[in-house]
Amino acid sequence: MNGNRLNEWELDNRTCDCCQTTAAITSNGPVVVYRDRSDDEIRDMSIVRFINNEWTKPQPVHEDRWKIAGCPVNGPRISSKGNYLAVVWFTAASDSAHVNVSFSADGGATFDSPIQVDEGGAIGRVDLVMLDAERVIVSWMEGTSIKARVVHNDGTIDKSIEVANSSGARSSGFPQMTRAADKLVFAWTDDKEKNIKVASIKWANLELLDQ
Repeated sequence: MNGNRLNEWELDNRTCDCCQTTAAITSNGPVVVYRDRSDDEIRDMSIVRFINNEWTKPQPVHEDRWKIAGCPVNGPRISSKGNYLAVVWFTAASDSAHVNVSFSADGGATFDSPIQVDEGGAIGRVDLVMLDAERVIVSWMEGTSIKARVVHNDGTIDKSIEVANSSGARSSGFPQMTRAADKLVFAWTDDKEKNIKVASIKWANLELLDQ
């Protein structure tokens, strides 16, 4: 409660330095997902889990096999309910840019096959909110457009909406999304006006309420 650091662990000694790390609490304990980095510059998502008072060894969420000799500054996001969780991430493996979502029903021990959610022009900058064990809402940037849609664990995806138009510039940052009762609240940086803008939607039907 007073801010003292209790424990410190090295989870992985070689990671993609500038990509954001994401964490969640499952029924089995905390999990951390991040962009890993192999000796051959493969930079895919890995997960570590705190089980029986020990961190597991890093395991791939999915082997995209994206080889890139520099950090893409495009980290994953995770959301959980009990031992159900989902991860969303950006990849440009084989020179094809995609935003993928993968579900897990066992606290991250295993993951289903990825579900592609973008529309062909993704630049990443993802976020994720789990609604229940079978559905998540994903946000990402499709060019300069901030998009959102519901994704189901059976592989089906609902129609997307455009939350706002932003900028693909690095200075525009990463749009953020959080759930508040029956709404989702989005915040992003307006690169031209140099301020923060906010919008909200009803997540039940992804109806844009205000901006």
